[in-house]
Order: sequence, then structure tokens, then C-alpha cells
Amino acid sequence: MLKFLAGPLWALVTGFAALGGVGSVLMTRQPEFYHRWGLDNAEWGWALFAGGLGGVLAYPLNRWLLARWGSRVMLHRFGTVGGIALAAIPWLPGLPGLLAGLFAQGVIYNGVSVAINQQAAQWELHRGTRMMGRLHATFFIGSVLSAFISSLLAALSVSLPLHMAAVGLVAALIHRAAAVTLEAEATGSRAPVAVHHAPDSWLGLGLLFCWCTVLESGVMGWASVYLNQSLKASESLSGIGLALFSGAMAVGRLFSDGLVTRHGAQRIVRTGAIACAISLALAAWLHQLPVALLAFAVTGLGLAAAAPVIFSVAGRMGGEALALIAGLGALGGLVGPVLLGRVASFGSLDAVLLTLALVSTIIAWQSQVLGDVGAKAAALSAATRP
Repeated sequence: MLKFLAGPLWALVTGFAALGGVGSVLMTRQPEFYHRWGLDNAEWGWALFAGGLGGVLAYPLNRWLLARWGSRVMLHRFGTVGGIALAAIPWLPGLPGLLAGLFAQGVIYNGVSVAINQQAAQWELHRGTRMMGRLHATFFIGSVLSAFISSLLAALSVSLPLHMAAVGLVAALIHRAAAVTLEAEATGSRAPVAVHHAPDSWLGLGLLFCWCTVLESGVMGWASVYLNQSLKASESLSGIGLALFSGAMAVGRLFSDGLVTRHGAQRIVRTGAIACAISLALAAWLHQLPVALLAFAVTGLGLAAAAPVIFSVAGRMGGEALALIAGLGALGGLVGPVLLGRVASFGSLDAVLLTLALVSTIIAWQSQVLGDVGAKAAALSAATRP
């Protein structure tokens, strides 16, 4: 059995990176999904909907398994099964087969995400330091690397089944090795003390995460399609938009821990969401390739701090609250693809960008929930710091 010699922190870094690589390979080779299954924009929207539905319906299962197995065992088992399922997707017959495969991926990798974020939140609590932003940055570092490699392999005409089998194998090995290296959750007197939040606190936090997921999945799901179909970029160039978004997200998250500590979570998330709205609206209005690429990069920077802040606070509420908020966040992956698919079918791909700009505005407004829960999280950190 593989085990990382560098310790739990390196296991978290590589585990997040592998998770990002899995998501990126599905998005950067979108044109081949269109061709392989004969999809149109509406059907691609339903394919993304299936993945989101799997993530939403995974909540009761993940909540139960997290309590029964713990996050370390959950990461090991879900990571292994996820790699196998990813390799199987290109061989599934017809649109129903594709929908079933992406539904299974949504269930499995929601479990991987819950498990590794719970481990990261426990790592922060035990050490009394903010690290979630930098850990989440590695997700997008993995996504960037995967996006560039995917674009290169598409240009070299490497087959989709071979590519996805390789990614599935690597991701499974990394998650298994990370799980062996990580520590089991503390129990009894060693367990961190959680702050109890009223239901409206986690509901507001979950809704904020839901809108962030709509925006993030919207860019990841439609950036390549927009560049390829609306701006007539080549298939190999179409993946660059996602790479810029992911790269900017990674850079933003590397610095987000310090910025949030200095200026507060609410201000950073609100300001970033406003920048997202302005840049996406300008890209839709000017309809030029350089502007669109810049807009995707700005959106990555603007959205960077949101998810780490949300997961950090959710983890301090305990594993059950984290699974709940992750489930609510998965609603964005459920509703967003269908909504944007309808917009693309009955409107235009420029209208998709305008819709995402509107979602960014909602995030800026909803970020007010961080004012209350952020103060409680700070109280928890002070209470648990030795």
C-alpha cells in the first residue's frame, strides 16, 4: 500500500490536486463528448445536471458513511471506486449511459470532497491556523495541469477512453495513498469543540455555497463551449479558457488565507463577486476572444476565496454540518447546468455569460451571511487554541 512520507499536509495537497484533475478532464474535452454521444447544448446541460443530481442525492449516504467510517476510510474507498468509474464513462452506450455514469461520478466525488474537506478542517482546528485557501488552491493547480494536458492530448488525437482511464488510475492511487497517510478523526476528549449554529446559519451558508457552485460549474461547464462555438476558437484552444480560470483561482486561493485574515471573509467574497459580475458582463457585450479569456481569469480570482471560507466554517460546525452544506452546495451543480442549458438553447451563449454575471451579483448580496458565522468561527478558533 502506498503511503506518503511527507506526512498529512502533503497528503491533503495531493488529494485536492487529484480531485481537481478529475473535474477538469471532463470539461476540457467537451467537444469530444459532443461528438462521441452526438450531443447538443441542451443534452450537455442534462449531462451536467446528472452529475449535479448525484451530488445532491449523495447527502444522506455521505452523512451516514462519514459517521460510520470516518473521513479517512471514506476517502480511501470512494477515491478507489471513483477512479474505476471515471475510466468506464467513455464506454457507456448512448445518452442514457452517459447520464448514468455522470450521476455515479456526482455521488462518488461528492463523497471524496466531503471526506477530504473534513480532514482539512480538522487539520486547521488542531493547529489553530487558517490553511483551507491554500489547500483549495491545489485543487485548481491540479485542474490547470489537467486542462493543459487535456488540450495537448486533444491536439495529439489521443483517444478519450485512454485519457480518462489514465486519469482515473492516477486519481485512485493518489486518494488511496492520501487516506493511508491521514489521521483518523479525534474522538472523546481529543475531539475539537464545535460551535453550535442556528439552522438559519448553515442554511444561509449552504445557499451561498449553492450560488458559488452555480458560478464555478457554469464557467467550468461552458467556457470551452463558449470559446469554441461562439468565438470560433479551435478545440485545442478552447481548453485555455478553463485553464486561465483554474489558474487564476489557484493563485487567488494561495493568497486568500492572508487576505481573509486581514480584511475579513465577507468583504473579500463580496468584492470578488462584484469583479466577477463586471468582467462576465463585459465579455458578453464585447464578444471578443481576448476579453473572454481575461473575463474567465478575473472570475477565477474573484471567486477564489469563497469555497475555502465556507468549508472552513462548515468544518468547524462538525462533519454532519459539512455534509449538509456540501449537499446544499451541490444544488448549484444540479440547477445550474439545466438553467444554463435552457439559456443556451433559447437564447445564446452570450446570454449564458450574462446569467453568470447575475449569479455573481447574488453572491455579493448573499455574502452578508459570513458576517455572523465568521464571528462564531473566530470564537471557536480562540477557544480551541492552546
